[in-house]
Amino acid sequence: MVLSYKNYIFKSNTAILLAAMCSQTYKLFEKENLILPKGYKLQYIIRAFADVENPTEEVIGFIAESQDQIIIAFRGYAAYPKDLLASYDIFQVPYPYVKNGGKTSRGFTCLYQSTRNNIIRQLSKLSTSKKLFVTGHNYGGAVATLAALDIAVNTAFKNPFVFTYGSPRIGDRVFSSRFNQVVKNSIRIVNIHDSFPTFPAKRYPPPFTMEGLYYQHVKTKYPISFQLNNTPRNDAIACYFKALRKLNPAFANALCKENPGFCPDTEMCVPFRGTC
Repeated sequence: MVLSYKNYIFKSNTAILLAAMCSQTYKLFEKENLILPKGYKLQYIIRAFADVENPTEEVIGFIAESQDQIIIAFRGYAAYPKDLLASYDIFQVPYPYVKNGGKTSRGFTCLYQSTRNNIIRQLSKLSTSKKLFVTGHNYGGAVATLAALDIAVNTAFKNPFVFTYGSPRIGDRVFSSRFNQVVKNSIRIVNIHDSFPTFPAKRYPPPFTMEGLYYQHVKTKYPISFQLNNTPRNDAIACYFKALRKLNPAFANALCKENPGFCPDTEMCVPFRGTC
């Protein structure tokens, strides 16, 4: 299924595939067996240092390659408390890789900065004739956004395709505008009942900081809806996958059947019925 959405082309099969790729980043972090679909090969495991004050290296994603595609996938919140500290460090620093790039979250900018040179080095080994997809779930969506603008400006991959799931805000208005200007193919998939995309707030006026902090989402929002009455379930990549597969069930069913263990387990994606 291909949907035209505010001048963007949203391909449901791509959204489904990349959601499953994002789910595999968590398996990789948890040291489980990484499963990629037929035709894809793992090229690089991405490691980065979370927590500015006490940096600790963690696996945050991978680069996979097929005959005609390259996929960079980033995981979201998984390592406690390091990821939490990185996500809550919302003080802003200049985005260092693009001139007039505005300001971005210090926690995630430092995390990306710790792995950036390795990612760029790995990309330089790969063919620019292939389509490059940059994807991430939850906080990984923020890292994917930071990476995509850098890659578009500073590598030979000038036209990355970006798909994020439940991503928080990552930068100010200047960064958002620069990203939207440079990265032409970006889809920000958001469950309207997911709380994570509402963070950080749009505005933290003084005296929180001397000048205040201001955040703005990048384009282009693609809303979906599933209400499971539970914050983690409303954000879970498995539940995003379950909702998206309804857009193209034939593709999703074939993908899962042909690649056992690749698609996320959606058993948890039912409304929460617990009480205090």
